[in-house]
Amino acid sequence: MDDKTRKSCARKRKSRSNHPLVLMHRSVVADPISPGGCSVCKKRRLKCDEQQPSCRRCINIGVECPGYARPVRWSTKYEKGTSSSTVVDLEGDTSSWFDSEARKLSNTIEPSNSPQSRQNEDPDLTIVVSTADSPLSSNTTASPMNSLQSEAPSISDTHISANQSAPSPSLPISGSWHGFVDDSNEAEAEQVSTSSLADDNPSLTCYKPVEQSSLLLDHYFSNVCQMNSAFDSLHNPFRSEVSRMIINSPLLFYCILSMSAAHLYQGDEPKSRIALEFQTEAISHLSIELSQLDTTSPKAVEDIDTIPAPLAVRKVDRVQDDVLLGVILLGMTSSWHDSSATGLSHLFGCRQLFKAWVASNSLEDPEKRASMDQKQSFLVSSMIYWEAMSSFVLDQDTDALSYLDVFCQPNLPSLIYPCPWTGVGTPVFVFLAKAGILLRSKRVLRNLRVFRSGESHQKALYAELLDDASALEREIIKFRIPFVGLIEDVGDPCTPPDHFLAIARCYRLATLLELYRGFPELIKSPTAMEQAVEIPPGQYDDKTHLILGLAFGVLGILESIPIDSGTVAIQLLALLIAGSALGVGTGRSPNTTTSLHRTVVRWRGFVRQRILYLCVAIGLRPVNHAALILEEVWSRMDMKTGSSDDNGGASANEVHWMDVMSERGLETTFG
Repeated sequence: MDDKTRKSCARKRKSRSNHPLVLMHRSVVADPISPGGCSVCKKRRLKCDEQQPSCRRCINIGVECPGYARPVRWSTKYEKGTSSSTVVDLEGDTSSWFDSEARKLSNTIEPSNSPQSRQNEDPDLTIVVSTADSPLSSNTTASPMNSLQSEAPSISDTHISANQSAPSPSLPISGSWHGFVDDSNEAEAEQVSTSSLADDNPSLTCYKPVEQSSLLLDHYFSNVCQMNSAFDSLHNPFRSEVSRMIINSPLLFYCILSMSAAHLYQGDEPKSRIALEFQTEAISHLSIELSQLDTTSPKAVEDIDTIPAPLAVRKVDRVQDDVLLGVILLGMTSSWHDSSATGLSHLFGCRQLFKAWVASNSLEDPEKRASMDQKQSFLVSSMIYWEAMSSFVLDQDTDALSYLDVFCQPNLPSLIYPCPWTGVGTPVFVFLAKAGILLRSKRVLRNLRVFRSGESHQKALYAELLDDASALEREIIKFRIPFVGLIEDVGDPCTPPDHFLAIARCYRLATLLELYRGFPELIKSPTAMEQAVEIPPGQYDDKTHLILGLAFGVLGILESIPIDSGTVAIQLLALLIAGSALGVGTGRSPNTTTSLHRTVVRWRGFVRQRILYLCVAIGLRPVNHAALILEEVWSRMDMKTGSSDDNGGASANEVHWMDVMSERGLETTFG
């Protein structure tokens, strides 16, 4: 063979070896002889003899030869760019403050040049589960947020990434939703997208599902883990535990893909079907798991709850951790797919699973509860958090949460490891859930139309609710939040232990605030007044003093937490509860009324600002619901305050966010 023929054959071999189908095949079955040699020789810039099973240089230096496989990376260099994401109108409210401002924010989104975005530009599709740790270095070692400018830029001049952290504003701004953010993470709209792979090559099309799963897993571990937890580090259970569990759990694997797709394609209706397909697949695997559970006849057991679910007719003996977590995630993230979904269809069955899981792990025993490992604490806190979020949208009996009472009992002082959704205040969220049930029960009782002969029965029912509220108040006041020295460091430099302590205090005050607004008779207690933040005494009645004091206290705690703290992910409900109490009544002194009005306006501006940031940083539509509810509440409060009624303060406090939410059909999961 002459030189010309030899060169022609070499060019053909090279051309065939670069075919996309061949390259993908190499990612699964490595070519034993590669021109590049092993990675050890490459690093030393030495020629590798590529002998099997190890090259001679690796044998000589006494190291294990890594082989000669060449990893394949997907390139987006020649792909069509994706269009910038748009904000979907909610219920047709195109003229509302939130949609217009959020649309301006969305139009200014630009891709970031951060190291993390460059790192995630070329995900290695040959590695699936190991991507759990790949983006972490950029998250945990990121430089602190840039300092805030002295004056606030307008929204149209502010470049905001869809999933990012941002510095907190130094001054409250009222009347408009200004954002103060910093380009610290990548813009997901400019990242690799399955729809942007507009290649006519059929060999690429048949590998699209693999590529899509890898993309969604990369998005989950790069973004969802961070925005769905109060902290992010190697110890984040949504990162560490999930990455281990999805290897052997198809149910959890498809739950994660469904969550990731719902977040990545939020507001993109054509692509939202991808998330729904993975959600359907997860539910299918859940059905298989439930059919394989060991069950006993209800005749052999006692106290079986009568609920409309398949588990209502049987008692479950053993529940695996991944099944319980999968159901919790399916329920909690239902609103990610449809903002009006509450996930209640999963809640009733999950209660049965959780009770069986508690029994199988012997967690009724105080000693067992005191020695729970981090995975068990993670599952318990996740269930409690779900109950707290659902209690404000579900009418149920006050005894529905009695199965969680064992987790409110104090244990011996020991190191407390924060949970991603409840921090260090897991019992506080049990109290919050009970308060939500009492408030909804009062609404149902108030809306009942009874004959005059039934008024006495209605009053008796309210007296029972008041007794339950009084007992809950005593539990909350008696509860002691752990000292900061007992809180273990989670390894997140943006979320130190004192942030978890602040969040626990915040939700404790928020629970009391809801109780006192719903049951003003409780304000007679002198211990309740001690919970209020200082307001000039003697100017307002006890109810106005306490309600506003608690609201200012909650918002003051939230303002003290930097906006780049991971705990912002669980602040939405607290902002909604405290913000909805910011009404100005008619005081005894005009000067005092004016001063209080300025304070209320300032805190309203802070709430607007923080919720706008959550809309951009978290990127989920339930945040829009909270913003719409607050604007309607404030509008009604201001109308009542502007009337000439001497009891204007009481009238303003009667406007409750739960009523507005129900009237406007804005029920969702605020977590």
